[in-house]
Amino acid sequence: MAVTALRTIQLGRETTWGTAVAATAKLMAVSDATITPVDETLMVKEISSLAPSLRAVQAEQSGKGKIKATLSYEDALFYLHGVFGQVTPTGGGPSYTWSYAAPLASTPTAQSYTVEFYSGTAAYQMSGTLFSKVTFKCQAGGVWQVDADLIGKTVSIVSPASLADRSVNIVRAADTTIYLDAWSGTIGATEMEATLISAELVIDSHKHLKAFLSGSLNPVAFGNDRYDGVLKMTLEFNSNAKSLVDALLTPALVQRQIRLAAASGSLSMTLDFAGTLSNGVELFSDRDGNVTVETTWNGTYNSALANWCRAGVVNNLSVLP
Repeated sequence: MAVTALRTIQLGRETTWGTAVAATAKLMAVSDATITPVDETLMVKEISSLAPSLRAVQAEQSGKGKIKATLSYEDALFYLHGVFGQVTPTGGGPSYTWSYAAPLASTPTAQSYTVEFYSGTAAYQMSGTLFSKVTFKCQAGGVWQVDADLIGKTVSIVSPASLADRSVNIVRAADTTIYLDAWSGTIGATEMEATLISAELVIDSHKHLKAFLSGSLNPVAFGNDRYDGVLKMTLEFNSNAKSLVDALLTPALVQRQIRLAAASGSLSMTLDFAGTLSNGVELFSDRDGNVTVETTWNGTYNSALANWCRAGVVNNLSVLP
């Protein structure tokens, strides 16, 4: 019997996209996960018959999936590698610094995985797995969550590796500070105190699978496209939030550098985002009887940040597990 609550997700880092490897790490703090074989079937319609179809052919086969997890300072690397590409840490133990940046002039070196999904006798793997979109989100009084959309080359049966749990440290809302800085200023200089209620950062790489006339039902390559990024924040309406609302009423763009920084002892995670306030501001929402406002920021290149999105993690890992 396959028990839903006992589902396990394990990852192996591929050196060649689509060439399956054994899992080397069990993904921790996962709350939900799915892998779906995608079969593109063509129904051939013909004259001389009123049947819906007389023939059917399988045209393509690939895979897709989703992972939902509580974010940790250690496993954040899997998601950041997946969406931003491979990086090498700097520094030394016990504090290694992992620095990520959204690509600008060239495509990143993608990190693909073989993902094992199993529970009891239900054991499958998806090779050539790419993280096409990753969402980081947090709400006051809670913990950071991460959602990942996956695409993959092949789904197949697997005898899963037997891997032990790893020790990880959860990223809490209580660890988190927000900084809101001028467009031409230095990010991380101006803390916005007692204002942020929730935040959701979506990074979409628009990676996609590519099929050719190549003698294979499965995709033989993947493609890259322009990245998209959106940061949504819920703010309590105080002097900080009012300044944003009032600035939007003038005939000028409202643009800010925004840093979400979490730290616990020697561990840290930073999400830096440069954005343009768009779609107006929803006035007003409510939180426990207090007025709140909803803001949406679209990722915009900023010369001071030299990007529109950067991320950094400091932990005790010298290599990606």
